[in-house]
Amino acid sequence: MAIKDVRNQGSQGPASKVRSWVEAFMNPLAGMTKRSIERMLEQKRLGNDAMLQVAYAEVEANMPIFGITIDKRVAGVAGRAWDVVPVDESAAAKAQAEKVKKMFEKADMKNKDGLGRALEHLVLGAFRGRSCVKCFVDGEDLSFKALDNWNVLEKNGRLYWNPDLDVDMDVERLQEIPDGEVAWTSYARPVDQPGIMIYLRQLVGEEQWARFVEKQGIPQVILTPPEGTSDSQQDEWMYRAMRIFEGGSGVIPPGGQVTELTAGRGQDPFTDYVRHQMETISILATGGTLLTLGGSTGLNSNLADVQLAQFETLVNRDCKQIQNALNGSAVPQICRKALGQPQLCRF
Repeated sequence: MAIKDVRNQGSQGPASKVRSWVEAFMNPLAGMTKRSIERMLEQKRLGNDAMLQVAYAEVEANMPIFGITIDKRVAGVAGRAWDVVPVDESAAAKAQAEKVKKMFEKADMKNKDGLGRALEHLVLGAFRGRSCVKCFVDGEDLSFKALDNWNVLEKNGRLYWNPDLDVDMDVERLQEIPDGEVAWTSYARPVDQPGIMIYLRQLVGEEQWARFVEKQGIPQVILTPPEGTSDSQQDEWMYRAMRIFEGGSGVIPPGGQVTELTAGRGQDPFTDYVRHQMETISILATGGTLLTLGGSTGLNSNLADVQLAQFETLVNRDCKQIQNALNGSAVPQICRKALGQPQLCRF
């Protein structure tokens, strides 16, 4: 089955399918638990990760550290110079490489459905496990359509088109996508897989953090009555102390004293906990924490250089994946449809 024109198809299917999709995917993070994540991972092992892919996208949108690390990986790839080169020294290969390069350069200037958007989307495979782009050739004009991951399912190294976004559809009933139809990257250990569990742990940490700050962030108040105050008046002073604690202000007679109990209460444990979750994501996505979190660990610049080298290694792998993806799909389609020639160049 060829994906003829997803530019006009978008993410819409038959009305009944759209309704079932909306019901299934409405706020996929609401009420998320460890068990619900495990169920989505079990479905992934069976070849249907449509629900998981929607959850991945939502987690990325809701967790700032994901946005930061994704931008870093994308910027790392976008900052690299690219070229189209001949496969040999023949005049035909050199001429074809020059023509194809000009077509890519023209596509690179597009803000919508251009080469830059395609590269950005293909980088997301490192986070989501895979990422697919369809190249359209119209004369010498190129455009690229990023395919939503819940529309494209993967099983046993094969891709299947899921146009109706039916999360319950048997993979065997899906429409298999022929080899070379789409350019796609694939990663065995995507960042989002442990990331979604980290997201859940951070939610719990932030909830406990807020409760701690709400209760423990307000200093306790002790009122010392003036000398000569009888025991029978202690209840009145206790009432005044509670009013000052709850309202933040109050009046006491001359000779009384107000003491705030701030010492010995300790630092809340949740600030470090939440930060640890962000650092874990950063380590997974960029190969280190200094590049994303500003070097707050106080480590020397030599380690920063080591982490930068590790990040460059990850970007090199991204570039290799993207290069192979485009050479396996977009470049041969361009050569065949626009030039009427076999492929004699590579991206």
